[in-house]
Amino acid sequence: MENTVKVNIAGVEYALKTDESEEMTRQLAKEINQKINEVKAGNPYISTSQIAILIALEYGCSCKKAEANTEKLRAEMKDYLEDAANAQSERDFYKREIDRMKAEAKSRTNQINLFDDNE
Repeated sequence: MENTVKVNIAGVEYALKTDESEEMTRQLAKEINQKINEVKAGNPYISTSQIAILIALEYGCSCKKAEANTEKLRAEMKDYLEDAANAQSERDFYKREIDRMKAEAKSRTNQINLFDDNE
């Protein structure tokens, strides 16, 4: 669902068409304004377009790091799921082995009882 959200960034009003919520869009615009003001406070001679490029690079870098972290977490999760599947398979094997040994023990107990009845 596409929304049109009006925001003001660095004194310029924008009508943004977005699939994101109005609240999220406004929050992002607020964060960008804060970053613009921080950079301007540190260097009043820098242009708004230069600030925009710096902020875009910062966000791009953060995005790339987040993507790399996401891929790392996916790989770890895949490993954990494989380990869990292997553990479950091993558990099932040992469960069957215990059942087999119980049946074998019961069979031997029955054989011993047959010999005891003969005496």
